[in-house]
Amino acid sequence: MNSLFEDRKVILGIIGTSVISWNVFLTLRDLLKKYTKPKAEWVPVGRIKSLHIYPIKSCKGKEVFQYRCTPLGPVFGEYLDRHFLVINSEGKFYTARTKPQMVLIETVIENGTVIVSYQGKGSAQFNIEEVKAKKDLRNGYLHVNLRTDGYDCGDDVAEFFSKVLDEPGTRVIMYDSELFTERTCKTEDGWWNNPVPKRTDDTAYADLAPYMITTQASLDDLNSKLDHNVSSINFRPCIVVDDCAAWDEDKWLDLRIGEVELQCFKPCTRCILTTVDPESGTKNKDMQPLKKLREFRLGPGQLRQEFGESPIFGVNAGLVKPGYIHVGQTVWAKYKASAF
Repeated sequence: MNSLFEDRKVILGIIGTSVISWNVFLTLRDLLKKYTKPKAEWVPVGRIKSLHIYPIKSCKGKEVFQYRCTPLGPVFGEYLDRHFLVINSEGKFYTARTKPQMVLIETVIENGTVIVSYQGKGSAQFNIEEVKAKKDLRNGYLHVNLRTDGYDCGDDVAEFFSKVLDEPGTRVIMYDSELFTERTCKTEDGWWNNPVPKRTDDTAYADLAPYMITTQASLDDLNSKLDHNVSSINFRPCIVVDDCAAWDEDKWLDLRIGEVELQCFKPCTRCILTTVDPESGTKNKDMQPLKKLREFRLGPGQLRQEFGESPIFGVNAGLVKPGYIHVGQTVWAKYKASAF
């Protein structure tokens, strides 16, 4: 009889413990639901409309069907994004912001030879392997005078750019990842109102990020407010996405395109370069589209203080997983909690 009583006590104890454990589990589950954000899901947001690569910074780009995504930026055959920089005799870079004719200078690379030309008014060339072998080191200074060195590309191309830009002493340098740079990009908390991903990225001579992405819908919305349309090329993107809502890129955090994964980390702020017509190589006398963008695309909240009068168009991104992408592929995204 005592044994049966003891067995009942054990059973009741087990049941009681189970009930308490279950209640604790339910409480913990509810707390986790309340205080843990749900994991973002991949959502199809559009498709790739076009891909672009710019061999020489500020010069004419090349539209391609596919390219390989690398940590430093896009690669298409012998074309590497912004691996060449035009500088003055002191190493300060030239840009289409002050030399708008640069956007008309074409670049062809075949069998290791780089050929540049300008509207049928002359050309020049140099061999990449010869540049590497000579190792004529020069300093290159970009935005806020930050330095990224390169190898000089020779007198022939230097004379060509000196004539086109009407700037004696102009040189062209080629990026090499083994050379000194102080332009490594480390993300900053003030770049979004949302938490900014902690990451470090290098580029050759791109302004900030290895990838800059715009959308056709945002361009269409901007053009609806302008007297004369501008093109995506005014903004010099690497990737243009179509079939998404206007300004959807403001909310993107992670992107997946086939096997490639990218991570967005900063809105792309705009300057006077957007006013340069990529077809004529002249600046818009009315400062469009920059003036219109300043009317409705300045950073909200703390971003206004961070970015000042520089409006936002597009998003900067770095590489998470390398691979190939091509026109027509579906773009998947994970969203932030809110725009910016």
